[in-house]
Amino acid sequence: MSRLDSHCHNTIAELLPRLRRFAYGLTGSSDSADDLVQEACERALRDAAKWSGADYLDRWLFRAIRNLHVDQVRHRQVVERHASSEQYISAGAVDGEQAFENLVTLGEVEKAISCLKEEQRVPLLLISVEGFSYKEAAEILDLPIGTVTSRLARARNQMLEILASRGGRSASREVIIDG
Repeated sequence: MSRLDSHCHNTIAELLPRLRRFAYGLTGSSDSADDLVQEACERALRDAAKWSGADYLDRWLFRAIRNLHVDQVRHRQVVERHASSEQYISAGAVDGEQAFENLVTLGEVEKAISCLKEEQRVPLLLISVEGFSYKEAAEILDLPIGTVTSRLARARNQMLEILASRGGRSASREVIIDG
């Protein structure tokens, strides 16, 4: 393995948690998310020579995952949408009521995200969850930055409406807007 290949492997390894979280946000399924991440990483490793310095490898991988997901959706009429909340509670002292509220709130937010149109959900996940800038998200999605901005604004407004209509405790503007 060349030094360049090693660098590419290390970069991918560091990105795996973020890639998996993004893929899970797209699919709502851990198994489907793992499949998307694996396929994107395989493609990146096959072309490791083109990642000199891996400057854009992260963006390329996020875009690859999104494109693979779109391809899968096009090939299926029905997509499984099982949002499952997994939260591990540490063994230390835990406020049971607060832990329960956190689980309920997380579940409400996951359900609300899954109700968004994909064109709104993807920018929300990239910017608010993954921390990409608007410009980076626009590059990943191959869209003008204004389109990303308006889709994100619509996603946030839709999230507020969904959460408010369900009486969700997380329907405060700070939860949705601060990413």
